[in-house]
Amino acid sequence: MAWAENLLQLRQPYARRDIEASQRALMKTSHPDVGGSHSAFLEVTRAAQILYEGKATQKQISDATYDGSKSDHPSFTIDVLPVDAYEYIYVAANVLGQLAEEDPPYSLQVLLNEPQHCWCSISIVPEAGGSIVSIAVHNADDSQQRAFYLEAIRDAWVNTINEVQLP
Repeated sequence: MAWAENLLQLRQPYARRDIEASQRALMKTSHPDVGGSHSAFLEVTRAAQILYEGKATQKQISDATYDGSKSDHPSFTIDVLPVDAYEYIYVAANVLGQLAEEDPPYSLQVLLNEPQHCWCSISIVPEAGGSIVSIAVHNADDSQQRAFYLEAIRDAWVNTINEVQLP
């Protein structure tokens, strides 16, 4: 991690936006399209990735579980228009749980079984030829307070969508 901080010229404490700004600045000289080398480009990219992962780990440790309900906006993107993204999410919803309500092509309500039992509200928004998918989760059983690991729920959606094979 010290190597990455040195390459990106960052000193503790720094935030994700500082990593992004430093990476952008270094790409102006290291990217092959502006006279840099492929290896320099890869080093800057790898250094930023290491620091992003470090920040994500710190966040997971301090902010990994939530009680009651929690939203993750935006959660992930899909490189297809909302109508097609909805189809992938619809199939994934039937794999991960039980579809409760739908408003094609922009939202679904799903009672998830895996990775955690909870209600999951999915919103799909068009964005530059693709779709942004946001997730909100809340208790499936009002009598029980449950902690949610939102990143695991998001990852389950992403992994299932990536495995979906549509005709």
